[in-house]
Parts: sequence; structure tokens; C-alpha cells
Amino acid sequence: MAKNYRFLLSALPAMGHINPTVGFGDLLKARGHEIIFVQSEKFRKIAEDHGFEFVPFDDSIVGVDNVNQFIKWILENSQYFGSNWIERVKHLTEDDSKIFASMFENTKKMNDALEKILNQIGHIDCTVTDFIDVLPCLYNRKNLINIPLISFNPIAIYPSGPGSFGGGFSLLKPDPTVWAEFQEGMKRLWSGTRKMRKEWLTSLGMEELAEKLDSGPFVPRPDHFGFYHYPEDLDYKELGETEPGWMRIDYCIREADPDEKFEVPKILQDKPGKLIYFSMGSLASCDLSMMRKILAILAKSPHRFIVSTGQLGDKLQLADNMWGEPYVDQLKVLQAVDMAIIHGGNNSVVETFYYARPMAVIPYFFDQLDNAQRIEDLGLGKRIDFWSTGESEFLKIIEDTLTNTEVHEKIQKISENMRSSTSREKAAKMIEDLIENQNEFKNRNILIEDGKK
Repeated sequence: MAKNYRFLLSALPAMGHINPTVGFGDLLKARGHEIIFVQSEKFRKIAEDHGFEFVPFDDSIVGVDNVNQFIKWILENSQYFGSNWIERVKHLTEDDSKIFASMFENTKKMNDALEKILNQIGHIDCTVTDFIDVLPCLYNRKNLINIPLISFNPIAIYPSGPGSFGGGFSLLKPDPTVWAEFQEGMKRLWSGTRKMRKEWLTSLGMEELAEKLDSGPFVPRPDHFGFYHYPEDLDYKELGETEPGWMRIDYCIREADPDEKFEVPKILQDKPGKLIYFSMGSLASCDLSMMRKILAILAKSPHRFIVSTGQLGDKLQLADNMWGEPYVDQLKVLQAVDMAIIHGGNNSVVETFYYARPMAVIPYFFDQLDNAQRIEDLGLGKRIDFWSTGESEFLKIIEDTLTNTEVHEKIQKISENMRSSTSREKAAKMIEDLIENQNEFKNRNILIEDGKK
């Protein structure tokens, strides 16, 4: 039986990162470990509902509007997204790079806030974090084990793939020329961020870490190992091996209370049609123009809709065949509906497969495009390029998705495979063994320094 260890978990302040990290915390807690969850104060309830100790970031360091800054950027640059993203990447400019680099200040703030907590919190056996970019405070502490999680589509960590996420490329018709153009565009996009990061790390005396980072904007290769969560049936096995150190776990979702069921709102209970969940995630839902157009189409469907309206949901008008709130408990809703229309964020995709719900995907940006294309390539659902999909075609995709029993059977099998997988338990055991081995090595060195054999 493994010893009990003290884990600190943290992630970017967005639900697509928070939820998988909480899910990993649930796994570790079930094995008897102590979990300390570190995030902004607004996430306290999530942590405490899962039985974690919660430690808030110092708002005087991180501020309270990091997410709002990103929403503002989305609204100002919404023309970049959707089906024209690949073409847009080819023509990215220095100004585009500056926009992304300006958001790197939030990474610095997050690092300072977490470092303050690490200095005050006492002994930690291991940190498990999902920050995408590198936080120096996790790499400059002797004997602190950091296990990174990545909650984006894993195509970016396959060396023989397109070299970045966000292209939405079909591997059924690989085109290395287009891939190379996309890679060059993404390098231009992240060039300002890379420059700022290198200067920052160098100023902290961490030149070696600066050199270790690859050309992309993501975390370096793990010192030990790290985990990405993606169903084995969807993974990019045809691309060969991932970058060294990355291990797959089939799912990493927060535990849902089995006694709490989603009750269909009264306004929809007596209406006809199937029950469908619609969500564009916490960020893309802020594009109100797009949301209103999609809702106008769904209003003409004969079915009923549970709508996650997002942070600006009070500015949306729902039709008679809809009910929604700015935040709905997605895990509960997915267990109650007949189908999901989602944005393709990695967390939502994994959860939807876990609950075996047929889906259509409307990708907005970044790895949402990769997930949508992967699902379509494998014959598991439809990718809807909303900006080029007509109303009648959209409604037909909904009907086809609801009635395609062959796809339903495939999804059910994937769900069964996910639930029977032991990859999560193996991941936890790997971490426990790593901590134990490091502790034994440390204790042995102490004995030697004390002159003992």
C-alpha cells in the first residue's frame, strides 16, 4: 500500500484546465493522499466540494481580471477564428504576435503568486499542474517533483504530426506543405511570447531552462513524465511516438455525485423532441454575434435544448424550446441528454465520450479544430464549420447525429473502453513510486552526510 503524500494541484483559471486537474485530484484523494488546490478565490467551492484543502492566490498579485482580459482579446479578434483560421495563420503579423505576448504578463503574475504560496505552505511531496507555459517556481526548487498535465488535443506532442495544435488538419489526407506553412505562421504568432519568456527566465538565472524549451509556447519536456488525457480510441497512434516523457490517460474528469441527477426544467418537460445540450465553452460563448446566430437556427429545430449560455449569457435571448444558464453542470447534463453540440474543447470532448453521447462539434479556435476534425475523420461525429454551414445543413446534421445508430454503437464502445481502462491508476502509481524513490535517495544521502553507512 502506498504511503500518503501531500500534493499541490493548480491550473490555468479556465474550466477546460480546472476540471481535468480536479479530476486528477479526485484520483489521488481516493488513494489516500492529501490534496491542496491552489487557484483564484472564485474556484474555492469547486475545490471544497471535492474535499480538497483550498489555498487562494493573492489577488493583489494575479489581479482579478485575467480571464476578462482574454475575453476582451477574443471579442476584438473574433474574425480570426472558425473555418478561416488556417488561412489567417499564413498571414499573421508582428502586431498579432504582440497581442499574444501582452498576455504573457499573466503567466508572470501566476508564477509570483504560486511561488509565494510554495514559500509559505510547508512541505509538498509533489505538484501536479496544468499551466501550458512554464512557471519557473516549479523548476527551481530542489527536491520538488512537478508532474505537468496537458489538457489540449495531443497532436501537438507528436513529432511526426503537423508540429502544432490548432490547424484542424485531416490525417486522412496529410499535406506536409500546408503543415509547414501553418507551423511557420504559428511560430510568428508565438515569437513575441518566446522572446519575453527567454528574457524572463534568463533574468532569473535560469538560462538552462530557457534553452530547454522547444520553439512552441508550451511546457518543456517533463523532467520525469507528464500526462495528457485523451481516449485511446481517438489517439493519434498512426503518428508513432509522442515527444519523450508524455503518457496518455484515457480520461481525467472530475467525479460527479451519483446521487445528484439533472432534472429537466419544467419549461421543457412537456415539449416534444429529443433533449440536446449546446455549449460553446466559457470563452467562445462570449462571441455573442455567433451565439445569437446559432440559437436562431436551433430555435427552428423540433427538439429541446439545454444551453450553457456562458459568462455573457444575460445578453442572450433563448427561444421557447430552450432553457439555459451561464453555467450548467455539464457532467450532470450529459447524462440526461440524447445528444451534445459542443465547441470541441478537449475536456468537453472527453466528457462527452465518457458518457457515450453522440455529438456535433462547432470548433472556434486552437485545438477545438483538431478535436472536431479527429472526430469526423474517425466517423464519430460531424464537424460544423459554422461560418460556411447553411441553416438547413446545420439542422440536418442534428437529425443525422440523433438517428445514426452505427455511430452510437461506436461511441458506446469507446465509453466502455474508457471506463475499463487502468491508465489512471497506472499514472497515480507512477507518481507514488517516483516520490518514494526520491525520498529513499534523499534519506540515503542524509545518512551518508552524517557519516553513517
